[in-house]
Amino acid sequence: MGIVQDSLAGVYKLCRRDTFLTKEQIMNSMLWVPNWDGVIPQPAILKPRPRWTGKQLISMVIPKEVTLHNGSDKKEDAPLKDEGILIQAGQLMYGLPTKKIVGAAAGGIVHISYNELGAEGAMAFLNGVQQVVTYWLLNNGHSIGIGDTIPDKATIERVQVHIDEEKAEVARLTAMATANELEALPGMNVRATFENKVSMALNQARDKAGTTTQKSLKDSNNAVTMASSGSKGSSINISQMTALVGQQIVEGKRIPFGFKYRTLPHFTKDDYSPEARGFVENSYLRGLTPSEFFFHAMAGREGLIDTAVKTAETGYIQRRLVKALEDLSARYDGTVRNSLGDVVQFLYGEDGLDAMCIEKQRLGILNMSNAAFKAKYRLDLANPPEWFKSDYEFGNELTGDRPSMALLDTEWEALLKDRRVIRQINKAKMNEEMMQLPLNITRIIESAKRVFNVKANDRSNLRPSDVIPSVQNLLDHMKIVRGTDPISVEADANATILFKGLLRSRLAFKEVVKEHRLNKLAFDHVIGELQNRWDRAFVSPGEMVGVLAAQSIGEPATQMTLNTFHFAGVSSKNVTLGVPRLKEILNLAKNIKTPSMAVYLNTPLARQEQAKKLRSMVEYTNLRSVTAVTEIYYDPDIQSTNIPEDMDMVESYFMIPDDTQVSIDQQSRWLLRITLDRQKLLDKEIRIDDVAQRIKEEYPTDLAVIFSDNNADEQVIRIRTVSAGDKDEDGEGRMEDDVMLKRLGGPSSGYPHSSWRQRCRACFPYQGNKTR
Repeated sequence: MGIVQDSLAGVYKLCRRDTFLTKEQIMNSMLWVPNWDGVIPQPAILKPRPRWTGKQLISMVIPKEVTLHNGSDKKEDAPLKDEGILIQAGQLMYGLPTKKIVGAAAGGIVHISYNELGAEGAMAFLNGVQQVVTYWLLNNGHSIGIGDTIPDKATIERVQVHIDEEKAEVARLTAMATANELEALPGMNVRATFENKVSMALNQARDKAGTTTQKSLKDSNNAVTMASSGSKGSSINISQMTALVGQQIVEGKRIPFGFKYRTLPHFTKDDYSPEARGFVENSYLRGLTPSEFFFHAMAGREGLIDTAVKTAETGYIQRRLVKALEDLSARYDGTVRNSLGDVVQFLYGEDGLDAMCIEKQRLGILNMSNAAFKAKYRLDLANPPEWFKSDYEFGNELTGDRPSMALLDTEWEALLKDRRVIRQINKAKMNEEMMQLPLNITRIIESAKRVFNVKANDRSNLRPSDVIPSVQNLLDHMKIVRGTDPISVEADANATILFKGLLRSRLAFKEVVKEHRLNKLAFDHVIGELQNRWDRAFVSPGEMVGVLAAQSIGEPATQMTLNTFHFAGVSSKNVTLGVPRLKEILNLAKNIKTPSMAVYLNTPLARQEQAKKLRSMVEYTNLRSVTAVTEIYYDPDIQSTNIPEDMDMVESYFMIPDDTQVSIDQQSRWLLRITLDRQKLLDKEIRIDDVAQRIKEEYPTDLAVIFSDNNADEQVIRIRTVSAGDKDEDGEGRMEDDVMLKRLGGPSSGYPHSSWRQRCRACFPYQGNKTR
């Protein structure tokens, strides 16, 4: 649950920096604040007239326990531009509340309120925001009209420039394809490459035009407000209304030719231009031409049908999931069992924790340099830093204290070990510091500082003997898998290692004393609160986790498109995604539609040549894929030829007698001449004699085959039919030689012929990061 629609757009508008309330407005609004204590906050502006900001008003309904910081720390000007968001102790300091902050989102205010105050606290926040915002919106108003979609003249001209640039690029690509100069991309033929590049160019036109339009519209624009807040619409909708509608897609491609070689009778035949294939360069504001309208209706109808079918499909998927899992529940021993008591999972979710208690937290130690890590956590009492004596209560007393030094050394070793192990676990995603972990430790510490009135310049009265053993005892208490056998100990370590690493780093002695300045009372409160919340973070026995899991899959499935036409980079075929793929997984389909596999080379220096060699061993290659040209000649002289380029090859072949040679009298006067593509042969590591041998194996008595040398300038295979009683399909006599050669030149002979290789239809090497 979260704030939606009117209230969401309203809270976004209310918190803008240019929103101010008069004394009368703030007093009227205060009556809508639940449990208001009767105190009006100090106005943000005192002179010439008192004015309160919208942020002050909304802060009245945010619980004091909420502390939230979203946005990049690197953006120093974020507060100035009102980017990101910072809420400290219920006070909105800067930023605009969007769907991510006040909507039904993990890590938002509703989630934090529930974790800190329970269901009642979350309900009070939702009610308070809606009451206050609705009253303010009642007086302020919000509407959208044609005026919000009209761009200025300069923007219209810039949009037209973007469209013209990309249309020129499409014209260039069309000219290249017509002149046979377009190089095919890996795993695609020339036509697919052309379509891919044209689609990219036209999408780029839409994106550039959309960006230009977005920049030209003011922040106060009502359509922009709705899209930015997340209440309705997106930047694409605004671009389509204002700049251009863009390319219309049917079945994942541009509008196909429905009539003979054209999309509509209004275009010439074989017209591959953007307009003829469904590119709409008008906006909804300017209006669509008849052909654009027709294409738009085609794409729109597909969307409607897709939605109608998807509802039934996903509804049935969800029902099957619920029926399959409806009797699974969490038990008192932490296991997940069905109604017969059969164990389905020994530990719910592998960590036994309730997902509601888990929040995204930054594990700062992950990417810290050794020097920064040492500066932050290492404390040498033999040679203490300056702040230790001036800003710490027992600085002089503990200098050189051996027991304290031993404790700090133990803590330092543990921190180093944590960092090493977590880095090893997170090897594939080293830059990803955000982790899903239970108990927001930072918020608990900030809450304790507020409750115990800890100031930034206070001197801490904590000793290492107070902090380090307490933290260790807390870590020992935090067990998920109880048991002393090796398997239980390892399972518990695996389940808690990330959280314990975070906890130890946040409650390290130097961090607690120098950064947070906690006193004994505040620290004990933090330890007690963490222990209490840990015990409450486990899933409740009796929770029907099966239905919960089924709904957690079913709900996102309803958001999927029925047929996701996603072009997978270098693949010549679309990968099955969305609802069809989900059905394959749930039905345990034995024959999946688009089977694919990523094979990583294990060699230390995995080079392109090795990948190509592996491809040539695995991929099914037909004759067409290595052929440049096929020609049929009437060449009556068998031992010579009418083709000057082949003269040397034919003469040298008949110069040396061969027992396997077919009788000259039996050979046809018609000749099929196949010219192979040398580059493709090299690419697939195939020699011309391999291809010729494969043809001989396929037609041992029907064809006479002559081929050029491997080093010849032109790689040529000459094929003649052998007239030893060739019959046609009805057995009514000889098949015409030229007809048979045409058939040979059309369908492709396969190479290699291993059955498992024939199933590997496409194979292409690419360079990427190994993600496992």
